[in-house]
Amino acid sequence: MRRKPKVVIRNLRRHGISIFRIVVDRIICKLVLNGNSPFSSRTIAMAATRLTRWKLAEKFWDKTNQNELSPKEFALQASAMLRAKRYEDALKVADSATSAGKISLELELARAEAFWHLKDLASLEKSRKRAITLLRKPSEAQISLIMNENQVVNIFSRLILLKVMEPEFEKILRLAEKLGPVEHPESPAFVFWNTGALNAPKLVKTCIHQMHSVYGEKLVELSSRNLEEYLPEARQLRRVAKLWPANYSDAIRVGLLARHGGVWLDATVFTVENSLLQTEKYLKSDFFVHMYNGPRIASWFMVARPGSHQARMLYAAMLNYWSTNRKLKNYFLFHDVFEVLYHLDPKFKAEFDAGSQLDARPSLNLQKALWLARDEEAMNEILEDRPVQKLTYKPGKKPHGEGTLFEWFEAQA
Repeated sequence: MRRKPKVVIRNLRRHGISIFRIVVDRIICKLVLNGNSPFSSRTIAMAATRLTRWKLAEKFWDKTNQNELSPKEFALQASAMLRAKRYEDALKVADSATSAGKISLELELARAEAFWHLKDLASLEKSRKRAITLLRKPSEAQISLIMNENQVVNIFSRLILLKVMEPEFEKILRLAEKLGPVEHPESPAFVFWNTGALNAPKLVKTCIHQMHSVYGEKLVELSSRNLEEYLPEARQLRRVAKLWPANYSDAIRVGLLARHGGVWLDATVFTVENSLLQTEKYLKSDFFVHMYNGPRIASWFMVARPGSHQARMLYAAMLNYWSTNRKLKNYFLFHDVFEVLYHLDPKFKAEFDAGSQLDARPSLNLQKALWLARDEEAMNEILEDRPVQKLTYKPGKKPHGEGTLFEWFEAQA
């Protein structure tokens, strides 16, 4: 299918010359799927792994001669085995690379992840310590990140980000100190849809209408037209808004909370609770966010006091990153920044550890029910258990026709 010129230009601006690598990888995978690829198993496996097409990658890594592989390619193979949940095979890849003298930090961390999945805690500990020896003059933050007990999956990507952020830490701290709060009689609740709620998908309109009924005049509905009234620094992120809208939204939400405090709700959040009235529940420290494992967080619902250290540091880190980087290293950049700050900033860590610890998973239960027949009793039970629920307006291939809860949400718009 031919791509529109605007999409091609946007991708060129997003990825620079690396877009050509992506295009070549896509061509390779397409030829393979069409049954007429002239490429070697190794070339196909690497292309599929870079594109995260794990089933295709797994198939062709099994056909690849390991004697041909470089340390980076061994790491790619181990990554594919991990994503395929072939943890024993991931360990075999790491062992083969070690025997061939081609071990790398990325591969050792993949080995640690395999041990973690296999619940071999003694071997996990040894592997983590070996990974630290592969660093040149490891910092306390690097050691903390590698040895942390909450998160083992894909630690290498966080280490890359830590390498970028650590030299900038004092600069980020100074910027955060300048981001003082705006005085309000009472903090508001914020929701944002770039083009305005009138132009939003039906399910989003339903969610925002529900927010108005819950928060009343305290809800501030933002779009690209009025955002800078509340967040002047947003103009620095206009380039990000065009290229990476989800990451732009991640940055402005913590900016708004740092400046104004209050509540942030994604436009796909359905709530029956005024969280501004639930500070005892959420604000044991100055900032609340749902979590998965330790500092691995979900960003669609946040609560903060004005001037929160965590919110200011997150916003400053995002501003700093986009002032010096044109490319997005990882779609989950914001979540990785949060995790890196946890290991880099003692005050950030102490405040998070002292805060309310609420698992994000129960707040996804209503989303799981979207594709089922509407059951009002079951819906009410979900909302009673967790009054703030994260939905999605993108059904993809899931059933969402007549009679489903998804269809009901759309019908309310």
